[in-house]
Amino acid sequence: MQFAQKDYILAPQASTRVSWLETLLLTLLALGLGWWFVPQDPLLAAAEFPWMILAPLLLGVRYGFLQGLCSAVLLIAALFAFRFAGLPAYQVVPVAFLVGLLLCTLLVGEFRDIWGRRLERLSLANDYRQLRLDEFTRAHHLLRISHDRLEQRVAGSDQSLRSSLLDLRERLRGLAREEGDALVCLADTILTLLASHASLRIAGLYRVIDGQRVDTRPLAVLGEMPELDDEDLLVRLCLERGELVSVRAELLDRGDGAQHSSLQACVPLVDTEGRILAILAIQQMPFFMFHERTFSLLALLAGHVADLLMSDPQALQLADADAQRYSQLLRRSLLDARDHGLPASLFGLELSDPQHAEELQRLLEDSQRGLDVQLKVRNGHGNRLLLVLLPLTSADGAQGYLRRLRELFTERFGQDLAPEMLGMRIHRFHLEGGDEREALRHFLFNECALNDQQVAI
Repeated sequence: MQFAQKDYILAPQASTRVSWLETLLLTLLALGLGWWFVPQDPLLAAAEFPWMILAPLLLGVRYGFLQGLCSAVLLIAALFAFRFAGLPAYQVVPVAFLVGLLLCTLLVGEFRDIWGRRLERLSLANDYRQLRLDEFTRAHHLLRISHDRLEQRVAGSDQSLRSSLLDLRERLRGLAREEGDALVCLADTILTLLASHASLRIAGLYRVIDGQRVDTRPLAVLGEMPELDDEDLLVRLCLERGELVSVRAELLDRGDGAQHSSLQACVPLVDTEGRILAILAIQQMPFFMFHERTFSLLALLAGHVADLLMSDPQALQLADADAQRYSQLLRRSLLDARDHGLPASLFGLELSDPQHAEELQRLLEDSQRGLDVQLKVRNGHGNRLLLVLLPLTSADGAQGYLRRLRELFTERFGQDLAPEMLGMRIHRFHLEGGDEREALRHFLFNECALNDQQVAI
């Protein structure tokens, strides 16, 4: 989560109570300084430059429209108080000063609020892209390491990383809701999966409570694992950093590792949102496996296991892994639109002409953009249907997507043939905020003729 683009705030955020306290104190400080330097004109209304305006301007830039306006109102109230007290400088009300003070404060505060909202939306959009990038990076490294591992496996062994994760996914799908916590029920399976790809000899899997404290009661153990010390150096570092930590290989080679920790390595099960579900405490593993590639493999596997454990139960019941991933991303877009106002667009491209269906489907798949997600299904009418999710895309952006599709059709089939003439029906749905789940279900199950075994929402 430590990225340069995350640091978009010029000053540290303050709570509401602190912001109002600073508003009052800074305004009173400005009045006090004005009274100290120019007692006959504390607001400096007759000065060559109205220095007193800096207080509401600073508060407007720091906190926004409301605090800046309150500061300006306090200054105006002070002016009238001085006038009623008989101060000669304010017997004639300086209208230009008052209007300029209010106008500048309102403009600065309004622009600060506008840009604050824009930066917040950009930050949310960036978090979504980073989440997708993390998913892609894990999948990429998992496939690469899986390929290397398969080359090194002995003849006749066909257990790959992908098949192990698929097996864990199937076990998670078959886990009934009433059986209890998935982490508890699958602890032995998870430990076996991690141990088999790192040749672990003595290890234990432990739950992490609230991401800060480890439960010393093991969920599963391998070998003669002694009682875990929750104050162990590696355990504390693993929880603080949220990443794999280990004793240096040089210390193990010299036999000095026990002076620092009773463990050799500690692996957190962290999902893509940074939540630590459990830790794998490793007390003994072969020295020839104690290297960077093994630790990278363990970290990747642990991350994928955490993602599976935090997967939506309804989406996991889908038989197709692509449909599961698509359903989870669709639900995430629905929540982003409802909670953060981030729009998204969904298209159902139905291909009803068998003569052109396959060619059109290939053309549509080739037109996929970077963040777009596609799912190929057959609907209740027996036609091919390509569901295209366009995250962070408004209705205007969806129109641009349709224009690009029509340009592709024109390049491929000529000016005379529109998509509709080739048997393609376009169903569209826009996620623009609010509670749209029922409307989305109606779109998928009625308009697109799908069922709950093809997509879950």
